[in-house]
Amino acid sequence: MSGLELRELECFLVLAEELHFGRAGERLFVSQSRVSQLLAALERRVGARLVHRSSRRVALTPLGERFLERLRPAYGALRAAVADAYVLAAVAAFEAADPARTVDLVEIPYADPFGAVRRGAVDAAVVLLPVDEPDLVLGPVFSRQRQTVAVSRTHPFAARDRVDAADVRAVPLIGAAVPAPAYWRAAHAPGPLP
Repeated sequence: MSGLELRELECFLVLAEELHFGRAGERLFVSQSRVSQLLAALERRVGARLVHRSSRRVALTPLGERFLERLRPAYGALRAAVADAYVLAAVAAFEAADPARTVDLVEIPYADPFGAVRRGAVDAAVVLLPVDEPDLVLGPVFSRQRQTVAVSRTHPFAARDRVDAADVRAVPLIGAAVPAPAYWRAAHAPGPLP
């Protein structure tokens, strides 16, 4: 693991989703050749091929499949740890600006992202966007993460490389309910498409 590069891991994860070097490069904002370089570096580090490539097809090797299965949750946990640290750093900076102020972190219910602020139970809340509430003020954006569809291994989506909003709209979803505003609920679960 000496010299492990997060960019190599991120590149592998995106390539595993896209199974196309050009599209992976577009998502990572790098060239197709840079995707190849990052993958080659990771494969040298691992000591084996993770991806079969030909002029017409890209596929994960059996080792690549196992690596992907173990890497996804670990990478997700790492991203969550960084996001948590970012929030905690903001809290520390806030407290350092005025030592008389203290911050207590509390969990905001998903289905009621704005209620605690309105009731005065908290002074501020970190919530998912969008926020279009005339009585609330939107502060800095902490993170802009892509949305992910989570399904069981037995769900028909699990065998697919990708799903789009129309696919997701056709299945029952676990989503927020009232009192979360309708526009906010719609932003977090696909609704009718034009």
